[in-house]
Amino acid sequence: MTTTPSGAEGPEADTSRPRLRRTLRTGDGLAVVVGIMIGSGIFRTPGLVAAELGRADLTFVAWVLGGGLALLGALVFAELSTRHPEAGGKYVYAREAFGPRAGFVVGWTEALTYCAAIAALAVVAGEYLARLMGWPDASARLLGVVFVTLCALLNLGGVALARWTQNLATSAKVLALAAVVVAAALAGDGAGWQAAARETPAALGALAIAFQAVIWTYYGYPDASKIAEEVVEPGRTLPRVYVAAIGLVTALYLLLNAAFLYVLPFERIAGSTLVAADVMHALFGARAGALMAGLALLVVLASVNGNVFVTPRVVFGLARDGLAPRVLSRVGASGTPWTATILVGAVAAGLAATGTFERLLSFAIVLVLLTDGFMVVVLFRLRARGPRGRFRVPGYPAVPLVFLGVYAALFAATAREQPRLVALTLAALAVAYLLGAATAGRAVQA
Repeated sequence: MTTTPSGAEGPEADTSRPRLRRTLRTGDGLAVVVGIMIGSGIFRTPGLVAAELGRADLTFVAWVLGGGLALLGALVFAELSTRHPEAGGKYVYAREAFGPRAGFVVGWTEALTYCAAIAALAVVAGEYLARLMGWPDASARLLGVVFVTLCALLNLGGVALARWTQNLATSAKVLALAAVVVAAALAGDGAGWQAAARETPAALGALAIAFQAVIWTYYGYPDASKIAEEVVEPGRTLPRVYVAAIGLVTALYLLLNAAFLYVLPFERIAGSTLVAADVMHALFGARAGALMAGLALLVVLASVNGNVFVTPRVVFGLARDGLAPRVLSRVGASGTPWTATILVGAVAAGLAATGTFERLLSFAIVLVLLTDGFMVVVLFRLRARGPRGRFRVPGYPAVPLVFLGVYAALFAATAREQPRLVALTLAALAVAYLLGAATAGRAVQA
């Protein structure tokens, strides 16, 4: 297989393969990545983290460390994506390092993981809308299907329309969340910081559960790799997108958690599933709380749309290389991989309708630990085999090794706490590996 580590010349020169247009600039990529990162997590997980750790200072440290770990991961993905700026993300890197069989496993695992995440986020959005409208809780699944369908239709309208919508939604929710910070600073009294620390077990399992929630809330930065083929000047643009996204989201999350602690008692935060709405309710009454629930709906929908935008790029990359039916590599006149988008929308809508999204989302977190950890191994392999890329991880090999070490520790703790889930995940990967043997031989020699 001929590879082009710089990523600019080789793939572009091959006109026989279907290609996606390079139309996304730094601001567009930033809107997609930030829009995916800031999802339901920041509304739901601060309460979980607070409940697990039991102290305001420890929860703040967890959010700081989460941002630092996300930065390490972003640096790893920045080098990988500038070496091979093609649609598919992790699939491409696994294929280039270990061949099409490894690419098949990683690619389809990634696609299914994100379909589950899309379904889960869409149903969360359905829950928020049902709460606002006073509809029964059972309507959340149907609303989730509707939201997935609408986002898929929006993306079928073309890259330009999807890009414009994502830019607008991301800007609106960042500004709205910043308004929460300002309101808390002006009207809060520091109630959360004044609470006495309570005794909590310092078990590795409890810490792992809390930090998994933090990781999930920061997660989304690897999705810049899925749109690498559509980014203008990827060698320059992609590292900027990764670093700027992590910096912006980390700053916003730290300010938000400080704002929560400045308004609400710590115990109330620890018992909340929608902390931002509780903050606004405490400051300005029930109407403000309802307004914040509406903001939560906007935030989650933007995350759903961002995931629907990037996930078909993985399926497209697999199909283009013969690891999925060729029909899934079709690109419409508007630049959208439309058949792959239809498939992703249909699978995600089906998962939302079944109501199995919670178990699938737990499954997805374990897959993230495995696939992202594997990307460090891929980076070492590509470094050993290929020439220097446009961007190189600073502090190599320490930076990727620290990232891998943290993920390995979290996986070990998860295996101890949830052995059946981990066994199911490993079994699924083994099945994918066996299936990959039947299709790897048909992979296109790029």
